[in-house]
Amino acid sequence: MALDKPAPYTARLYRAVGFAKGYNFWLWLFLSLSLGGFVAMRLPYLDLRGTFCGSASGGHDRAVPGECFYYLQPGRYQLGIMVHLATVLPGSLLALSQFVPALRRRALRLHRVNGYVASVLLVAGTVGVLVIARRTVGGGIDTQSMVGLLAIIVFYSTYKGIVCARRRQIEEHRAWMLRAWVNAGAIVTMRVILTISSVILSFVGDYYYVEPCEKVNFILQGQNATLARYPECAPFFSGADPRRHVAVKAVFNRQDKVAVGAMINLVFGMSGWMAIFLHAFGVELYLHLTSAERRTAKSVKLQQSGVDNALKAD
Repeated sequence: MALDKPAPYTARLYRAVGFAKGYNFWLWLFLSLSLGGFVAMRLPYLDLRGTFCGSASGGHDRAVPGECFYYLQPGRYQLGIMVHLATVLPGSLLALSQFVPALRRRALRLHRVNGYVASVLLVAGTVGVLVIARRTVGGGIDTQSMVGLLAIIVFYSTYKGIVCARRRQIEEHRAWMLRAWVNAGAIVTMRVILTISSVILSFVGDYYYVEPCEKVNFILQGQNATLARYPECAPFFSGADPRRHVAVKAVFNRQDKVAVGAMINLVFGMSGWMAIFLHAFGVELYLHLTSAERRTAKSVKLQQSGVDNALKAD
């Protein structure tokens, strides 16, 4: 059975939410559940020292192994991650309701206020991730450039969306805000690609990632443990080379946090680039298809209006 010819109860469901086509509803539901579930699972991360970097309070870190070495030190990286988590998580939850047609039509004022708040939070969260890009998930050039591109897309799309809304250009506003949030949602798809890539590369083997000894020492929690596995870090502990780095074999093995961190750092940037491409292509394809439908529907409506006016004139 085609999605645009659903059973009557399904039609009542998606029409109640405000969608004219079944596939629009199912796509919205899938994306909303994906982003909403992703955000809901990360809301505890708002407790930086208690959950996200649980090692600060005697627990376990929920962040990528080694990341909290930077986030627990007062300064730009701690401030950046706090701003990022405190804004992008609630902003994403607020955004979910923005794409429900029924709410837009029945509560336009709420839609406007909620939209401005969600947009401000999205921009602030993006600024936060730019601050930590140099250290987050390895901070490689691939990761920094990926974060930079995503930030440009989010900033520009949000700006254009707000400008179009103020000019009452509703179709353009819809398109730009979809671009902003769909592309921002690449962070969810990125995790899927990252997991699959990590498993595949672990089976392939012989992949290494260079990590700073200070970060490795933070993960292993002791000089003796660090030197036992990575004697190359001796100059770091002696003070001869405080910026000493060591090659870590990247393996997706939960028993080895150093290896897991190296694997995630290795594939994170690549996963982000792939996710951005998929989301950018997907949202443009969706906008092309739905714009054609809207033009057709508007044309039919105008023709019908013309017929009705002609009949009234007769």
